[in-house]
Amino acid sequence: MDALYIAASGMVAQNQAMAALGTNLANADSPGYLSQVGSMAEFPTVAISRVGVMPSQVPIGTSGQGVAFLAGLKLFPSGLQSTEQMTDLGISGNGFFAVRGTAGVLYTRDGSFTIDSTGTLTTAGGDRLLYNNGKPVVVGQGPFSVSSNGTVAQNGKVLGQLAIFNLPAGPIKTLPGNLYQTAGAVPSTAQVVQGALNTSNVNLANQTVDLISAESSYQSLTAMVNEESSRLKTAATLGVLA
Repeated sequence: MDALYIAASGMVAQNQAMAALGTNLANADSPGYLSQVGSMAEFPTVAISRVGVMPSQVPIGTSGQGVAFLAGLKLFPSGLQSTEQMTDLGISGNGFFAVRGTAGVLYTRDGSFTIDSTGTLTTAGGDRLLYNNGKPVVVGQGPFSVSSNGTVAQNGKVLGQLAIFNLPAGPIKTLPGNLYQTAGAVPSTAQVVQGALNTSNVNLANQTVDLISAESSYQSLTAMVNEESSRLKTAATLGVLA
């Protein structure tokens, strides 16, 4: 039975890996998108005992439980693409903008902000960009400037300084709209670039190769599950303990 359990768990893990790779490829052109990454982890081996005999439990061996896909994020910084759009903001190197919405304070590298009806800079989903004092960035409908240290100014008056953070290695929760949630963010000194957007950090070539490899592994494990299932059916028919 070990072979069946291990192969079946491998199929689930490879399916999850393919889903992550597919999401990465679909978001290769999404501003500020962070690649999903993952690794395979082996479940602990467990002991097997026979019950109902004297003594009450007799060890008869061990059984493997297969593998699991452990998902994470690739925090490696992405490049910058010039847009010359006043409301577009990019970050040079590591760093995330802080925004606030219904889910509380979140973080993003997607700096394609817009000005809403109240004059506040928001994400496409309506989350408000924040200053380092936690207040939303309100610029009205007029032109404004953002310096490399995140200082926002308008008509010669400093309005505030953007909140820029670095995120921990984990745990980080991924939310729709290139938003991320974590309790471990710390202030960053990364530079802000106005009129530019961060690209995604997806490497198309590597992701394509990894997807082909995952698909091949999935097909091999499917064949193994089918073969082991047939073997167990034959053993059951012959009255042989597998």
